[in-house]
Amino acid sequence: MPNKKTNPTCPCKKKSCPRHGDCKACRKHHAESKHKMTVYCDKKISLRKFRKGDESAISDVICTTLSVSNSKDYSPEFIEENVKSHSPEVIASRAAESHFYVALDGRKIIGCGGITGYWGSDTESYLVSIFVLPEYQGRGIGRRIIETLEADEYFLRAWRTEVGSSLTAVGFYLRMGYKYKNGITDPDEYEVVRLEKINEDNRL
Repeated sequence: MPNKKTNPTCPCKKKSCPRHGDCKACRKHHAESKHKMTVYCDKKISLRKFRKGDESAISDVICTTLSVSNSKDYSPEFIEENVKSHSPEVIASRAAESHFYVALDGRKIIGCGGITGYWGSDTESYLVSIFVLPEYQGRGIGRRIIETLEADEYFLRAWRTEVGSSLTAVGFYLRMGYKYKNGITDPDEYEVVRLEKINEDNRL
C-alpha cells in the first residue's frame, strides 16, 4: 500500500531522492539544511500587489477554500452565504479600499490577503480576506502572505492590528503571533474569532 503522505503529482525532477513526494519530510529537510535551499515546489511561488482583473480568480480561490477547508467547522448554509459575499465585484471593491496582495504559482493565483485601516483609523489596522487554496495549504504560503502584510505601511504604522479569524484558521494566527482580543476565545455573532497583534512601539 502506498504511503498516504506521498504526493504522486510532485513536479520535482529528483525522483531518486528518498523524500521525493513526501512533502513534509522534504520541507523539514530543506528547513534544516545548512544552505536552506528553496523547495522545488516553491520556486515559482511569488507575491505581488492586486491588479485590476484579478478579482475573478481571487473570488474563485476564496469560494473554493470556504467550500473545502471551512466546511468541517461551519454549516452548509453559512458557507453558502459567505460564498455569495465574495463575488468578483465585492473583491474588486475590497481591493480598492485596502492594500491587497495575491500569491501566485507561476501565473496562477493561489492565495490572497489584504490590510486596511480599522474602521478608517490611521493607528489601527485590520487584516482581510486571507485565503490559500486547499491544495497549497501547509506549504508556508499563508505565512508568506502574513509576512507581506506585516511589511506593509498599514501594519507598520499601527499600534494594533486585528483579524477576524474563521474557526478553521485560529491555530494559524496563534502561530503567527496573534492573541485573542480581550482574552475572548469564543466566536462572535458573525461566527469569527477576534485576534490581534500589538506593536508596543507605536502605542500612544
